[in-house]
Amino acid sequence: MRAALIAIVALAGCGGAGHPPTPGSVTLGTAALDGTGFLPLEGDQPLVPGSQGGFHVWLKYRVSGMAPGRVEVKRTVRRVSDNHLLLQADGTQDLGDETSGYWETPNAIPSFMCPSPIGVNIIDEPAVFDLVILDESGAKLGEATAEATAHCPDGDQAAFCQQICSG
Repeated sequence: MRAALIAIVALAGCGGAGHPPTPGSVTLGTAALDGTGFLPLEGDQPLVPGSQGGFHVWLKYRVSGMAPGRVEVKRTVRRVSDNHLLLQADGTQDLGDETSGYWETPNAIPSFMCPSPIGVNIIDEPAVFDLVILDESGAKLGEATAEATAHCPDGDQAAFCQQICSG
C-alpha cells in the first residue's frame, strides 16, 4: 500500500503520464526605438525602419515557470477589424534561467509588418499580437496576447512608410 501511494505521489509531481505540462506565464512587451529595454506592448507603437527597407514593430517577451531549454515560438499578428493575418513567424529559442522571477528575450525581435500586401492597410489599425511557446513534443508551455496599433514614424521616413504600409 505504501509503495502504491509513493508511486501515485511521484507521478503527480511529474505531471503523470498523458497529462499536459502546467502552462507557464508569458508577458509580451516591446523595446525602445533602439531595440533596448522592456516596455508594455499596448496602445500606439511606432513602425521602426528595418535594414532591408521595410518597417517592423519590436517584440520582446518574458516567461516564468518554464524550465530552461530549447522551445518553439510561434508568433502571429492579426488586424482586429477583420482578423486578417499580417504576420506569421515560427522559430526556436533557448530559454535561460529565470532571474528576478522571469527570463527575458535578450534582444528585441522585429515583427515585420510592411511593405504590406496590396489592399492591406496596417497603419492606425489595431492589431492582436499572439505568441505561443511549445516544447519539443508540441505541447503548449505558455501563450500571451496583446493589442497594439502601429503608426508610421515622423520625419524623413514618414512618407515612405505611408506608401508601403497602407496596402
